[in-house]
Amino acid sequence: MTERSAPCFSEVSELLRAFPRWTLFIHQKADGDAVGSASALFGAGVLLGRRVRWMGPDASLPMSYRFLPHADEYLSCEELTFDDTGELYVFLDSSNEDRGVRGVKGRAPGTTVLNLDHHEDNSRYGTLNCVDPSCSSTTELLYRLFRAEGWKVTTAIAESLYTGLVTDTGAFMFSNTTPRAHRLAADLLELGVDPSRIEAHIYHNRSLKAMALWARALSRIEVWGRDGEFSLSWLSHGDFSETGSQATDTEGLVNQLLTIRGVRFAMILSELEPGRVKISFRSEEGTVPAAAVARSLGGGGHPRAAGATLEGPVKDVVRKVRSALEERHAEWAAAH
Repeated sequence: MTERSAPCFSEVSELLRAFPRWTLFIHQKADGDAVGSASALFGAGVLLGRRVRWMGPDASLPMSYRFLPHADEYLSCEELTFDDTGELYVFLDSSNEDRGVRGVKGRAPGTTVLNLDHHEDNSRYGTLNCVDPSCSSTTELLYRLFRAEGWKVTTAIAESLYTGLVTDTGAFMFSNTTPRAHRLAADLLELGVDPSRIEAHIYHNRSLKAMALWARALSRIEVWGRDGEFSLSWLSHGDFSETGSQATDTEGLVNQLLTIRGVRFAMILSELEPGRVKISFRSEEGTVPAAAVARSLGGGGHPRAAGATLEGPVKDVVRKVRSALEERHAEWAAAH
């Protein structure tokens, strides 16, 4: 396996140009960065004359991102046989092989996997790994690739890139918002992006079913710790079925808990399947990093935005996660 630290753009460009067919993969519970980066690279591939398809394990893309170019060509696929040596398999915004379409771990000899990501805990599972944690998003990584290699960035591609940038930076409010991210936003606006149109699709497009789900979570908010530093809420499998909502309808929910005065660490626990609970962690500066708590539970992610999945009844998982947070926070406080 060849492993490179970004920027490894010449190697990535050479690999992309070497294959006439690309399959792009995004992770489960796809967010704006996953969808935006796949849409952007799909568009770039079309301009290069490549045959491109893209897929992920979710049944469909979140409604908020279906306005993006090539969204109607998304394919739902839970498992794939990776055996075509003439096709380039590209994983976007996926820190490990377990978050998306199954089968890559058992890929046939001679197949080629390109791993493009910005997660610090990326497991470097590709034939070529271009991973840069200094990037705010995978779309930022792609934009730097396109510019470094002289690839054309159309307004449509710029819209896809902006979608990933604005969502992964929390509308430029998260700690990963850097001067470079703002310069990228300016470049994309100069390429024709209308931020008000993009943000209307993303943030003003929630369904009534999703709002009913949010209402249940918001009604269960717990706040505890010194000065109300910690907050969590949870959703049972029944909450999803009774409201007719989907896993993607929880996107952005955990960030709402951080808007509570005094809260610096927030968690949302979602029982997406009976006995299987997905946890989203968010933290601010001045408290234990979200990734530290996630890792202690077998998960991972960015320092301030992370996740994990646990088995068991949701209320039992709530107790376990609360305990893990308090233990990791005590360790963090002792070291600081």
